[in-house]
Amino acid sequence: MESVNDYSEQALLAMVASGNELAFLKLFNLHKSKVYSVLLTITRSPECAEELLQDVFIIIWKRREYLLQIDCFESYLFIIARNKSYKALKKAAMERKKAALLRPEELHHNDTMESIFASEYQQLLHQAVNGLSPQQKQVYQLVKIEGLSREESARVMHIHPETVKAHLAKAVKAIRAYCKASFKMFFIF
Repeated sequence: MESVNDYSEQALLAMVASGNELAFLKLFNLHKSKVYSVLLTITRSPECAEELLQDVFIIIWKRREYLLQIDCFESYLFIIARNKSYKALKKAAMERKKAALLRPEELHHNDTMESIFASEYQQLLHQAVNGLSPQQKQVYQLVKIEGLSREESARVMHIHPETVKAHLAKAVKAIRAYCKASFKMFFIF
């Protein structure tokens, strides 16, 4: 009695096409390591490659009646493996993207934290500005808060533009120092 081991690949494909499960098992055993290597190279995941290997051969079994029409079975097999790999990678990327979009609690948390930090910073900035000398405070408010130029601020305050520049430089330096020291204390606590 002849076994499936005695047949050429074309005869083996004919047997699989007719529904012979032993011939299909032989076909699987002949090609599984090569297909697995291709899948592993593309996916870089042994678990994913193993799962896709099963999927590739399920497709072969489901399409077995067309096996006799295929000129180069190995090429056909690798095209199925490649396509399954790319579909799996695309699906995984879409799931990661969807999962990132569906994390409103993290987004809410981040928005809340940003809001808290912004509020804390505004308070800190307000305290720093209040600690300036009267002229530095007025220059800072005119230039940085109200958006006036140095020349416009000089006209409002009835001082020279270079004096405005000097007061603004001292104000900014004092505010930076105050905020830097306060942030250090905030992170220590």
